[in-house]
Amino acid sequence: MTVPGDHEPRDAASGAGAVMKRPSGAPTAGDLLEIVRRRSRFLVVNVAAITLIALVVSLLLPKWYTARAVLLPPTEDDLGTAAFSSLFPRGFAGIRIPGAPTLGDLFVSVLKSRTVADRIIERFDLVHRYRVRDTEKAAKELDGLVRFQVGDEGTILIQVDDRDPKVAAEIANAFVEELDRFNRESRSTSAKRTRAFIEGRLEVAKSDLAAAEDRLRGYQQENRLAAVSPAAQGEAEVAARLMSEKIALEVRLQVLRQSLDDSSEEVRRVRQQLAALNRQVSGLPGAGLDVMRLWRDVKVQEQVFELLTAQLEESRIRETRDTPTVQVLDRAVPPIHKSRPKRAWIVLAGFLVGFMGSLAAVLLLEGRRAPAPPNGGGAPTP
Repeated sequence: MTVPGDHEPRDAASGAGAVMKRPSGAPTAGDLLEIVRRRSRFLVVNVAAITLIALVVSLLLPKWYTARAVLLPPTEDDLGTAAFSSLFPRGFAGIRIPGAPTLGDLFVSVLKSRTVADRIIERFDLVHRYRVRDTEKAAKELDGLVRFQVGDEGTILIQVDDRDPKVAAEIANAFVEELDRFNRESRSTSAKRTRAFIEGRLEVAKSDLAAAEDRLRGYQQENRLAAVSPAAQGEAEVAARLMSEKIALEVRLQVLRQSLDDSSEEVRRVRQQLAALNRQVSGLPGAGLDVMRLWRDVKVQEQVFELLTAQLEESRIRETRDTPTVQVLDRAVPPIHKSRPKRAWIVLAGFLVGFMGSLAAVLLLEGRRAPAPPNGGGAPTP
């Protein structure tokens, strides 16, 4: 028995629907190729138009240039103060802690600070250049255009983006100068604090030396004593040397406590040396005579005065030292080639978006034009 309509010819619309709707509900690769062939003109025009728009947009986008400056790995001397070492512990007893901050990380933290950013903003009038309302917005804009990176070798890379290649290089070099300025000010402040402390201690040592000399001279005149014998002088000089070293270590410990934690490695080392000297001093034999004790006090104060005088001169030199604290490997120069926009990537993205979007639109249109099967896709009614 023949069901009506089994061999009836299909019209053009039903043919299109047959291309889109298979019994399984999913078009095959052949169906897709047929759709692309029939809609090729639509696809070509759309893809070409969107690609052309992407090309025009890429040509209209402003050019940005990236200037780069590279700094050599910093050393302890570059910091100029031991205070930074306590802020960034890197190891113990010569053993480096994996992942612990380095001096390069410290320099990057200074470069990212608001203090340095404010100086850069004021120096280049970035509020006006970036067309923002205030310094805070200029700082956010600057933060998005500057990148700092510590390399595997410890070098520090500074990258600055700007529409003017010359300005980009100037800002990158300005960051280097501001880092050096910050380090010098920190070093000068620490040296000034140390100098003031040693100057006060030197005045005390000078008074103690004069008082010891007066006591010795007065005792000798009062008791009509002769000069001290060479053997006694040798014993007293040994004691004086140990006592002067002890006082010098005490001064150094006080200076370190102004900038370091009591738990820092250097403070612990000085404390151990001081404890060893105290044991040596406690084991010295007594002079036995008042005059020997007085003469030994004079030698002790002389040694202390000489050591403090030397430390004072060293602190004055550090305070007035004007050597650079940053070693520049590569200064930033105005770049010749732009870093963005990447026109080739923009055009390629436009082509892909145009092709995929146009293909999706064609498939959607074909699906809407396909007629629904009778009775929800079931068998035809006889």
